[in-house]
Amino acid sequence: MTTTQAAVLLGLIAGAGLLLVLRELIGRPTRQPHPAHTARLLTGEVAIGGHHIGTNDGWTGRLGQVVLRRTSGWGVLQVPHRDLLLLRKSVPRFLGERALCAAAGLALPVVGTAVLAVTGVRLPVAFPAVTGIIAAVAMSFVPLANVADLARAKRAEFRRAMTSYIDLVALERAAGAGAAQALESAARIGESWAFRRLRDELAHARWAGIPAWEALRTVGDDLRLPDLADTADVLRLSAVEGATVYDVLRSRASAMRGEILADDQARAGARTERATAPLAATAVVFMLLLASPVAMRIG
Repeated sequence: MTTTQAAVLLGLIAGAGLLLVLRELIGRPTRQPHPAHTARLLTGEVAIGGHHIGTNDGWTGRLGQVVLRRTSGWGVLQVPHRDLLLLRKSVPRFLGERALCAAAGLALPVVGTAVLAVTGVRLPVAFPAVTGIIAAVAMSFVPLANVADLARAKRAEFRRAMTSYIDLVALERAAGAGAAQALESAARIGESWAFRRLRDELAHARWAGIPAWEALRTVGDDLRLPDLADTADVLRLSAVEGATVYDVLRSRASAMRGEILADDQARAGARTERATAPLAATAVVFMLLLASPVAMRIG
């Protein structure tokens, strides 16, 4: 079998796989519904694993649903549930993005081998198969890294907003508002996504009969922000024992600002150190350009 024939065969296999995926997504009118989908309809659940499918997920979310049904018991998928919850992204959409990246990594070596075969360069048949599997596995981790980076940025942004929120809560408490009222009034002042998230959690806690500081602790646990959970403990003590918390809250907000400033300075120092090597290399090249005419005259 020549390289061209092998490339054509791999292309046919990839096309057959794509047709199977489309058949699973679209289906046939006479096809019976999937048992997992029927169970979700009967129980009222929207998505597997308790994650809702957004209206903007599109065909990526549908592809992720197929992947989730087929691999719901696999632990190798590494689904970052907390990060996805923070980014308001559904698990099926995340899995659909991973499947698309894996498919792209699997197809790239096949396409490259076919192009090289047309130009006359022949590669072993095992080359696209082995490199395709490696590329598919490597590219499937790209959405995972993107979600981790976005979640890290979101947490940093939320932490910055919380410094202002804690100050606002302290002012509300100094004005004589109760603990729950202070939390809700302070959350209504801001218009960023962080304040909207707090308003949603506090409203849910109010209708569910849960104390407001427990909602604040829930947000802190979900976002992995211990400072927010500590603030919830302070407000709980204030509501239960009537302790004065104005100075405690203001000092906590000031400490959070100091930590954020220290982190920013550390990142700025690291970026400055990373920029030193390119600047030094540029200076060396510039000196070589200046010295080259003199060296040529001497030679």
